[in-house]
Amino acid sequence: MTTELQKAFNNYTPHTVGNINSWKIRTLNHGAKVTEDIDNFLLVELGFDSEGQRTASPLSAVNKKGYLIASPERRYMDEKMDQFFNGEGELARVIYLDEGLRFETSAFTGEVGNGKSAHFDPETKKFLVHDGSHEDFANATDKFVVVGDEDDVDYRFEVPVVRLEVL
Repeated sequence: MTTELQKAFNNYTPHTVGNINSWKIRTLNHGAKVTEDIDNFLLVELGFDSEGQRTASPLSAVNKKGYLIASPERRYMDEKMDQFFNGEGELARVIYLDEGLRFETSAFTGEVGNGKSAHFDPETKKFLVHDGSHEDFANATDKFVVVGDEDDVDYRFEVPVVRLEVL
């Protein structure tokens, strides 16, 4: 025999974690309602629902304008940071990708190195770290630079993160 609690533990999926490293950020007033479950520290695109409410959906193409979804986590029962995500229908904090904005995210792939390029891949829902020669980088609307090397990678979330700056 099993319980709902056991079922929940067995179905645990870690989510993306991160941190905003900029003192001053510009957010979308009143946030946006997410159209499906979306992890924090990924890129979304904005739209409107039938009632005129702002919506946030996963970024669908590299050449579309993206926004960083980064809702504050509210911890009640010692939940780990990778247990949080933005649930469908919830209002989420959306941050404009202004030049110079710095943030960390665990949603990345590639070898971290100070000065490397990065862009968000909508297919894998990860930031691709590379030397700038990736075929999608030239067409990407939102581009980033890695502002830390392997020694700067922070493991406070129990997973590696990369620090990116918006170009």
